[in-house]
Amino acid sequence: MINRALETFLFLLLLGCTTAEAADGWAPMLSWVGKYPSDRLGKSAGLLDQPPIKGGLKKLLPKGEIAALARFAVEAPVRRIDDYIVVNKCLPHNCPSDMAVVVIDAKNEKLWAGFFTRELGRVSTRWYGSADDYSVLPDEIKKEFLSRHGD
Repeated sequence: MINRALETFLFLLLLGCTTAEAADGWAPMLSWVGKYPSDRLGKSAGLLDQPPIKGGLKKLLPKGEIAALARFAVEAPVRRIDDYIVVNKCLPHNCPSDMAVVVIDAKNEKLWAGFFTRELGRVSTRWYGSADDYSVLPDEIKKEFLSRHGD
């Protein structure tokens, strides 16, 4: 009887730990604020390689955009604007003409990604969102994205 009670207690304890970890799935993303997105925190991979973010971007973006994001090797420190985590990346030696922003709402587990490309005779801006249109983002994030386009 005691062994059965102990087994039940341990099972419930483990179940509770797993549920708590799942609830905190996106909360650790705040640890990157002020650091670079590719920084490894402890044994952890970079911010965009965290399972909830990587999986979310994979669902959200077309394969071509995922490949473009991977090529953007120049990055700024991660910022927090209101309740959003902002990741800015761009193509080396071509930042104003080829860049992206990833916006993470860790509290509500939502993602947005904006891309800007300027080529000879062509300009393209693309936004992708996991739940809402990018218009719900704070004006500061949208203005910063536009200001990075250069001349």
